[in-house]
Amino acid sequence: MELGLDTYKQHEQVDDGVTVARISLSSANIYKVMHLDGSETTATPKNRTTQFLVGDWVVIDPQLDFDLISERLPRYSTLGRITGDRYQAQEKEAVSNLDQLFICISMNKNLSDSRINRYRYAFQKDNEYQTSLVLTKSDLWPDAAQLAAQLADELGVAVLCTSSLTGAGIADLQASILPGQTVSFYGNSGVGKSSLVNAVAQEEVMATQQISARTDKGRHTTTSSRLFPISRGDFILVDTPGIKSVGVGTNDLAMVFPEIVDLGKGCRFHDCTHKGEPGCAVQAAVNNGQLDQQVYQQFISLQAESQATQTYLDAKIAKKLMRKARDKKQAVSKRHYRKPPM
Repeated sequence: MELGLDTYKQHEQVDDGVTVARISLSSANIYKVMHLDGSETTATPKNRTTQFLVGDWVVIDPQLDFDLISERLPRYSTLGRITGDRYQAQEKEAVSNLDQLFICISMNKNLSDSRINRYRYAFQKDNEYQTSLVLTKSDLWPDAAQLAAQLADELGVAVLCTSSLTGAGIADLQASILPGQTVSFYGNSGVGKSSLVNAVAQEEVMATQQISARTDKGRHTTTSSRLFPISRGDFILVDTPGIKSVGVGTNDLAMVFPEIVDLGKGCRFHDCTHKGEPGCAVQAAVNNGQLDQQVYQQFISLQAESQATQTYLDAKIAKKLMRKARDKKQAVSKRHYRKPPM
């Protein structure tokens, strides 16, 4: 297996004569790389300040018992997320060079429009990778196929309805993954992600755990991102830890709420926030029943959270830059300090 190298070359150039490998594990600055033959080796970066993600293509210089990473090749896509919210917000990048992202949501009592919209807003990047919604545990939901079709029509994205227990929808999911693609399944702990991946791969790739009957939630089976080549289907899987919460950054709201963005073009003010300004076409649509009140509230909530998160992250960056400037000034002062004559 070429680990998706041919797919990578469709996006980025790789020089002839270099030895390349792919980051298969990144955990606390400990790295492993996978070679084109599927073998895995511990790796050490030549430049210790360079950060690597699982999925990165790198140029290596093989040593006796490890590989020296001499260069990280450009990324054509990056999967990241905001963890926490407001003053606890942190930006985390998880996977690179991704072709398809499957957002997994269980068809249990936690299924809701607001959860779906939050995940789409947090992760959907149409210009970098394809995003699909996977409804897991469809055996728990009557008329699951009908709901999937309805959501696909409303959201404008592919929606796959699956059950690892009955095998429903697994063949469709397998058919949606092209040979050589790098894919990842993302979702809360307990949505059945590990069982789903095992069913798609037709082998025991990941360990599984039972979810709590009381909370209907699971524990983290995966603790760090890993890269796995899947021979049946000839694709590359990046497994990521289950997530407890999803914060939202500053992605384009038009991807999730295109109808509101279109309505907003009719507002009197170009910077209308749709929260009380005169001549607001969005609020008018809510009042006359053209726009669903629940959808409007979801939009306002995500917009407010996004703005609060971005304000905090901007302040965090500014504080970091000020600290660096202060440290540099102090270093310069010490360098030019002259001891007074005795």
